[in-house]
Amino acid sequence: MKRQHFLLIALCIGFFMFGAAQSAIVPVGGDAQSSAGSVSYTVGQIAVQTVTNSNGSISAAEGVQQPYEIQAVGVDDYPQIVLDAVVYPNPTENQARLQLNGFELTDDGLQAHLFDSRGRLLQVIPVTGDLTTFQIGQYATGTYFLELRDGKRTLKTFKVVRK
Repeated sequence: MKRQHFLLIALCIGFFMFGAAQSAIVPVGGDAQSSAGSVSYTVGQIAVQTVTNSNGSISAAEGVQQPYEIQAVGVDDYPQIVLDAVVYPNPTENQARLQLNGFELTDDGLQAHLFDSRGRLLQVIPVTGDLTTFQIGQYATGTYFLELRDGKRTLKTFKVVRK
């Protein structure tokens, strides 16, 4: 009985010591595709292993990838409106981009209101096209919220991280 307990404890210790998942801190990444295939990549990884083909003409650095997500926050009151926020690099240092997909702008356009985590309005950004670039580098590091508005109603709210 003591031998079984010892074996169970040894297995648990081994699992916790060597069974941990991979992790790394990466500033940016993406996917690349061509007719020859596809690859996912990250930039700025600390722990990598370089692999080179037999003649040395192609090399790839293998490492750890972590997904990043750009998500709408809050209740989705208008599911028929398809809006994507593309923020890169994520987190961003100086500028961010808001890209509208599947939405026709009216003549008046839309407005994007940038708020800090305390709810203070920092800037109002006119959205007159499918791609709007705005500056965020003048603000402190933290999480900001970008509300896309049509007149007085909020269509979507996006989280933007400033590093």
